[in-house]
Amino acid sequence: MRVLIADSNPRRAVALSDQLASDPALEIMRLAPGMTLIEAVGKMQPDIVLVDLEMADRDSLDSVRALSSSELNRPVALFVDRDDEALMCDAFDAGICSYNLVDTLPRDVKPVLRAAIALYTRFQKQSRALNEAQRHLSEREAIDRAKRIFMKRESTGEAAAHRWFQKRAMQEGRRMADLCRQYLELHEPGAGS
Repeated sequence: MRVLIADSNPRRAVALSDQLASDPALEIMRLAPGMTLIEAVGKMQPDIVLVDLEMADRDSLDSVRALSSSELNRPVALFVDRDDEALMCDAFDAGICSYNLVDTLPRDVKPVLRAAIALYTRFQKQSRALNEAQRHLSEREAIDRAKRIFMKRESTGEAAAHRWFQKRAMQEGRRMADLCRQYLELHEPGAGS
């Protein structure tokens, strides 16, 4: 498991690296001075990122937020030394997938890292499913609106409108939803003006 330690405190980062390096199943990498989190993830391709382990600050969360909204998104675990409900909420909003309150890092941190990766994977899967459902709903709404306008303009029924759009999409080698969106751009009241 490739672990990137992104800790602004060099002494703490070294201590953590040394502790984790004793586990041969973990490949430990550290954020180089002056390197952004996104640059480090792009270069090192970690499986998981550990951020500011003593007390996360807003800069750390901004870095995580930028990472989670990029194509390099990775699971990010946060270990903090004191309970802070506001920080926890901010951390999850920023893209942290595992928020852990510990005085010292557990001797075997692998289960915590594996759990963070599993949570991240599950969240990404649900996020993709939600995006797909929203895309499908948006397409369905566009098709229905286009058919309603066509039915009104052509004084025809829903089945005839559907056949017209379906036949036209097949003739043009396009998706029906895309054809309906184009139709709406041309014929929907208020569109294009």
